[in-house]
Amino acid sequence: MSRAALAALIVLACAVEAPAQGRVAGAVADAETGAPVAGASLALEAGGRVLGRAADAEGSFSFEAVPAGRVALRATALGYAPLDMAFAVGAGRTVRLDLRLRPSTTTTAALVVEARRSETATRADAPVLLVPQAVSVLPAGVLEGQAARSLADALRNVPGVSMRATGEPGALPVLRGFQPDQTGGGIRRNGIEVPYLADGLRANVARVEVLRGPASVLYGRLEPGGVVNVITKKPESRRHAGLEAEGGTLGGGRVAVDVGGPVGGTASRLVASAEKRAWGRGEATGTELLVAPAVRWARGRLTLDADAEAVAAETVLDPGLAALGAPDVGGLDGVPRDRFFGEPGAVHRWRSAGLFTGAAWAGPVGVRSTLSLARYSLRRDALDLDSLVTVGPPAVARSLRREGLGFTYLKGTAFADARARTGPVEHALTAGLEAIRVWAQADGTAPLVATDAGLAFGTVPPVSLEAPAPTGLEAEEVDYLDARIGGLDAGAFVQDRATVRFGRSAVHVVGAARFSHVRYGATIRALADTPEAPAGVTERDDAVTAVTPSAGLVVEAVPGVALYGSAGASFNPIVERVDRDGQPFDPTRGVQVEGGLKLDGRRAAATLAAFWIRKDDALTVGPGGFSDQTGRQRSRGLEAEVRVEAGGVAALAHYAYLEAVVVEDDNVPPGTPLPYAPRHAGGAWLEARRGALAARVGAWAEGERSGSLGSRLRLPATATVDAGLEARLGRVAVRLDVRNALDVRGYTGARTRRGLGELPLLVGWPTPPREVRLGVTARL
Repeated sequence: MSRAALAALIVLACAVEAPAQGRVAGAVADAETGAPVAGASLALEAGGRVLGRAADAEGSFSFEAVPAGRVALRATALGYAPLDMAFAVGAGRTVRLDLRLRPSTTTTAALVVEARRSETATRADAPVLLVPQAVSVLPAGVLEGQAARSLADALRNVPGVSMRATGEPGALPVLRGFQPDQTGGGIRRNGIEVPYLADGLRANVARVEVLRGPASVLYGRLEPGGVVNVITKKPESRRHAGLEAEGGTLGGGRVAVDVGGPVGGTASRLVASAEKRAWGRGEATGTELLVAPAVRWARGRLTLDADAEAVAAETVLDPGLAALGAPDVGGLDGVPRDRFFGEPGAVHRWRSAGLFTGAAWAGPVGVRSTLSLARYSLRRDALDLDSLVTVGPPAVARSLRREGLGFTYLKGTAFADARARTGPVEHALTAGLEAIRVWAQADGTAPLVATDAGLAFGTVPPVSLEAPAPTGLEAEEVDYLDARIGGLDAGAFVQDRATVRFGRSAVHVVGAARFSHVRYGATIRALADTPEAPAGVTERDDAVTAVTPSAGLVVEAVPGVALYGSAGASFNPIVERVDRDGQPFDPTRGVQVEGGLKLDGRRAAATLAAFWIRKDDALTVGPGGFSDQTGRQRSRGLEAEVRVEAGGVAALAHYAYLEAVVVEDDNVPPGTPLPYAPRHAGGAWLEARRGALAARVGAWAEGERSGSLGSRLRLPATATVDAGLEARLGRVAVRLDVRNALDVRGYTGARTRRGLGELPLLVGWPTPPREVRLGVTARL
């Protein structure tokens, strides 16, 4: 055989055996200016694999050796709305694309699109449709459309979530009946633990994501209700500058600047704000300063991020309103909202600073890592309404503790993401390692008095029940508490989403497991008994090791319609409390079963979920004020959430039915409702935009709630309405918002204290009255 014939046979054999392939190439540009979008991320799904690329400095990109057939392409860039398309690639042919990305807007017109993906639910960016748990994403369009200024403002849009606020910054969410701890268990910043002792919704927040139900397989220690993740703004690939100013009739207001864009080979962003907060509660006001710079550098497949945040805030503490009455809080309705039982000198001082870095490699095996260092400190004058003084004119005794808390967090993470195929099964794999080191210290001073049982907390000068006036906080105080705590929380997890496709249908099986090891030690010196520790010196040194699995099934009947079911577990070590003998408690543990239906269309999305959660080894307060670990609690319910966009109208609505009760406990009767968990709650919000004008209206309601576990205290059902108008003139927008337009009086928290005879002293925190806000926003 001649050499020419042999070469021809070899070429023919290769052509027969080699899979048919083509090429995709093109460029990414700004749809408005035509400027290249350098660093834009492109993900091409073809032949069961996902190929990743980043556009170069000219916005150009190319994919070689693309399997012939139907492919899907997704183009994303910071500051731009995602672009999705599907097309066919022919064998030996090149598909050329001219991609035009539109700058993202903060109007609600992107309500459905921006809420389609979540990084909280899988620790890797994933479609909400394919997550076998209920997930809510509140994008910038919702937060800015509602002029949300607190985490409570944002979370009122999430089914199964209520809030508890008792006069201090940072209302605590109650997720499916369970309240997270305040030291980082259920509130995260970009997935990183933060002590939630001050408000988490600041000017640099881009969106809020809520994963409901146990998530320990992803995050380690958590209460079974879920996790709230606050996502901050990142640098954008386009130049921008924004200025915002607003003021309200209650005396609050905010000024914020947001500037950034490409600088040399990087993209940068700076958000800064100064804010005054007021709630119509006498002298209870607050101020906050924020500075948050961020930088991103991208070359090819490598992306490096660094951002920082510094916050200084001060708030006058609000001890609440007081009155004698039945435990339905109705006795407080006759007390003027602005009556102030506190002291201007009793304040909550918050300081925090953090540096957060990250690196990502977008290869066949994607690699992501983070390293973060943050310091949080709090000085708190805890002024509480203690009891009724019955000698002489009715007056309210007040207790005072001056507390200092400091937390230092050092956290590192490493994740790997890969796609693989075994026969007809496609796999999306994620594996991760993470460790967080925490150092904490606490100290406290308070007036103490000698009793037969030892030292006890005393009181400061009382105030009149009917006409309270500041008296000052002059009292002899002694150091009663000194605590030093250290801990390590390390974990490793693996997750696989296996997919089998049947034409337009698909079945996704999600399995995950996490190994967690938590170690902590503490030395606490206390002169008087507290719920956290008995008097004396308490030494703690304990370790918890746990394996938490989860499994889920998603049946995608047709694209955009999915039935799902899942089961998961949680655990949460109890670090901050010991029993009456100074011994540590076992971790609480939870388990959940959930099922539901998800819809994701071009202009509408919806979720219907049914769930059952059990929490074991719960703490309740026993005799003497110490905690006992004898509880089992259960939560079950239904949740529905709908988002719609059509013809310039965007709407979201939700409803939740929740039954959260005690099942077993030595201190609380079975069937007792868990506090701040209403049986019925829901809300709806609508924005209609026509040209330069927009009108908005929202209504939120929740049923009667228990005020504290085991008491007869009830908070009444409430419903509030907000409304707003906005007019745009070029790049300037003027908006008018009315909060609590019907001036409804509700309560965000309540408790009872020793009163007179059978009548307790009611202490409650009312919702803010009607407020009118005027704001101006300029975007360049």
